[in-house]
Amino acid sequence: MKSPKGFRGKYFSLAAILALSATITLANETKSYVDTKKSAEAQEEFSESEELTPPSEELDVVVISKKIKVKEVDAPFASEIYTKKQIKKSRAKDIYEFLNTQSSVVTIPSYGNIFTQSIDMRGYGIGDGYQNVVVSVNGRRLNNIDMTSQLLSSIPLESIEQIEIIKGSGSVEYGDGANAGAINIITKGYEGAAVKAYTGSNGLQFASIGLGIKKEKFSISGYIDDYSHNGYKTIANEGTKDDSWSRNKEIKGTFTPIENLTLNLGKSFSKMQIKYPNALTLAQYNQDPYFTPIPKVEWWGTEQDYKIQSYYSNMLNYGLNYQLNQNILFDFQGYDENKDSTYESVGGSFPSKDISHYDNKAYNTKINFKNKDFKIVLGLDSFEGNRDSYGNLVTKNNLGYYATLKYNINNQNSFSIGSRYEKIKYEHNDGINILKDDIKLNAFDIGYNYTIDKFSSFFISINKSFQSPDIDRFFTYNFATSHYEFNGFIEPVKVKTLNTGYNYIGYPNKFKIATFYSDIEDEIYYTGSVNTNFDKTRKYGLEIYDKYNILYNLFITLNYSYVNTNIKENSINPAVEGNNIPGVSKHNIKFALGYNPTHRINLLLSHVYKSKAYSMSDIDGSFGKMEAYNSTDFSATYKYKKYEFFAKVNNLFDKKNALFADDGTTLGVYPVNYERNFMIGMSAKF
Repeated sequence: MKSPKGFRGKYFSLAAILALSATITLANETKSYVDTKKSAEAQEEFSESEELTPPSEELDVVVISKKIKVKEVDAPFASEIYTKKQIKKSRAKDIYEFLNTQSSVVTIPSYGNIFTQSIDMRGYGIGDGYQNVVVSVNGRRLNNIDMTSQLLSSIPLESIEQIEIIKGSGSVEYGDGANAGAINIITKGYEGAAVKAYTGSNGLQFASIGLGIKKEKFSISGYIDDYSHNGYKTIANEGTKDDSWSRNKEIKGTFTPIENLTLNLGKSFSKMQIKYPNALTLAQYNQDPYFTPIPKVEWWGTEQDYKIQSYYSNMLNYGLNYQLNQNILFDFQGYDENKDSTYESVGGSFPSKDISHYDNKAYNTKINFKNKDFKIVLGLDSFEGNRDSYGNLVTKNNLGYYATLKYNINNQNSFSIGSRYEKIKYEHNDGINILKDDIKLNAFDIGYNYTIDKFSSFFISINKSFQSPDIDRFFTYNFATSHYEFNGFIEPVKVKTLNTGYNYIGYPNKFKIATFYSDIEDEIYYTGSVNTNFDKTRKYGLEIYDKYNILYNLFITLNYSYVNTNIKENSINPAVEGNNIPGVSKHNIKFALGYNPTHRINLLLSHVYKSKAYSMSDIDGSFGKMEAYNSTDFSATYKYKKYEFFAKVNNLFDKKNALFADDGTTLGVYPVNYERNFMIGMSAKF
């Protein structure tokens, strides 16, 4: 086994000290804990620490990503809810790492890009899965109009209050792209001051500060964070490494001029840059994942050593929330985002720089009606997306109307129903020709929840969803005419999903199990030469979540998902009928063991396993299944009053992992998480 890069003995020493402290304290844990809590001197220290048993609000979580608020146990759909405390205990360095190690969602750096990673949920694949799940932050969609994944790196993990994963539902509320479901991220402003900093292997550096004031009539808060990494490996012969950096900042506030009316305004900025390595061959990867990639021959015949992507985003959000009376609420939110993405090809005879400018505007309006037995939401969503690249202006505009109702028949039975109509308009202007088209799509959701008691329930739902083609798939370049034209091989995706499940939201055990079956028409994929559709595909699976508190300070969690995918009909290439969707692991296991020897010390051991899968875009399975993904993490936290000191080891057993991709003729390998890494840091609140 190779020696760990960036290793420093002090990291292991800290872990050893914490482990020894845990062992010494274990023998008298319960008595010492109770006696300490009773003492007046220790009471002050204890109040500054987290309780070792979960507070009642963690057992009564409210799902707010759906437009109708509903308790977790009463939800007529499958869900995963992660609170701020759970996110903090994971010691994940960013939201991608948290989702990949703690939830059923699969994330992996896209061709080496750690900032806009590939996302998969319920078997849509690491190649196209991100377009089949809607990701939102406080209601703002992060999905793009082209084949660019959602930019989650602009969201500091420290600002997140709750992450909600809605599976097999959300198409009525979120519309276009919610085939697998929705991931909603809820952030809250800072109150007081919060700082965090850490350092680690390969020149990892991070620092952030958040400040905020909250009064009866107004609040204002903001943050700044700074991340940099020297890179994992040499990616070009002159010694260039795959280094990266990012800077995020935000300021936002609320104002309540009169009772029941709240105005909000916010501004955020993000800048980041990363160097992309070329792919390795499978033989090179098996020999050494640190192998320096050879120059890549592009389609115009020149060799490129590597690429640099720079990203800049400037986002304004504004809105109001007005409570007309105890039964009626009106809410309006607007978003205006400008961003630039630059790809620079380095090396070869013809280095190039491609710049794309995006201008996105969105408006979300809804009215909530409620009484004792029912809740109704009427809403309108508008999204106007523009991309200017190579002198070509391309737009995709979505306008959706929806209505949804939840009715409590009695104390045990509740029923929900909703419907959505959405119109999507396209326009492509290359300065000579203007292409226009529109698509009309609809969705519905019907759900039923039977509450067995205050802790447990059974649910069943039927959902219809859709995904319209993005602008990169809908338009194609004709080399014969040197102009863009409509892609005659592409259709929107239509999905029908049946969900069933059982929830037990209690203590010491929290248990969820769900099954699903999806019939898909015209699932979009790339053949290696053209974007087109599978005529019919299907997916079914099983999802299990269990958190069991063995003792008040010792818990275990299991997040397991089984997904089976199948290409049922494909008129373009019938030979692939019966094959699996590439880039989908049948078995995904996330396991964690947490232990608090005292209220000051928190230890967490976690493991991620993804079974073998066909490489991305390998529809015919010509390269066979690639290796499984394995990674084990360990973290330790020590708390003293307002301060926390933590250390973490990623990929403890030094396993090598990679993203495998089929480009139509060859197999490319992009190593990810292929070495042991260390991190040590501190945080504080004032």
